[in-house]
Amino acid sequence: MEENVEKQKQEVDGRREIASRNTSWAAAIAHKLTVSGVEPNQISMMSVFFSVVGCAILLSSLFFGLNKYVAYILFPACVQARLLCNLFDGMVAVEGGKRTPNGDLYNDMPDRFADAFFIVPVGYVAGGIGVELGWLAAVLAIMTAYFRWIGAYKTHNHYFNGPMAKQHRMALLTGASLAAAVAAYFGYDSIVFLVALIIMNIGLVATLINRLYLMTHAEQK
Repeated sequence: MEENVEKQKQEVDGRREIASRNTSWAAAIAHKLTVSGVEPNQISMMSVFFSVVGCAILLSSLFFGLNKYVAYILFPACVQARLLCNLFDGMVAVEGGKRTPNGDLYNDMPDRFADAFFIVPVGYVAGGIGVELGWLAAVLAIMTAYFRWIGAYKTHNHYFNGPMAKQHRMALLTGASLAAAVAAYFGYDSIVFLVALIIMNIGLVATLINRLYLMTHAEQK
């Protein structure tokens, strides 16, 4: 159990462990971004841009007649682009030596908007109670970050554990959207999104409970 907890705690700088950070392709792209003069804060803000585009795509399929098959494929592409922004902003800042005094704010605050822009429109596509579930999931997603920062203040460690941390939420949205692209042929795409939101909300509540447990049972430094 203690070993498990240690794996879930990160250094004081609050960086999430990302396996792809140690790959050669990520290092090469991060180096090119660094030498090109791109600032890490700019990359962080791009995550919001991709989330707004993803939101617009889903809502356009619902209200403006955009082909839903196209929308359901482009949406997860925006989700993955957001995750790439989350990867490279930190690499350019830390490995590229471009840390800024407000880097922690730019690293964290855009994510709260990005989560909402990705999750809420899924609720509208699901329809019915899905609207409420979408807004609830967006609020709970923000709460997971709030719990993480409370944990950092209390224990000097950031807890990025799930079961519905950011990467898990984005993986769920990606899978649900691609599955909806197939289910749309049978008219079940809204059901796919509804089930995804139910799973997400349950997972988010479990994540909050888990992080609360970890921070209240951790040794304070």
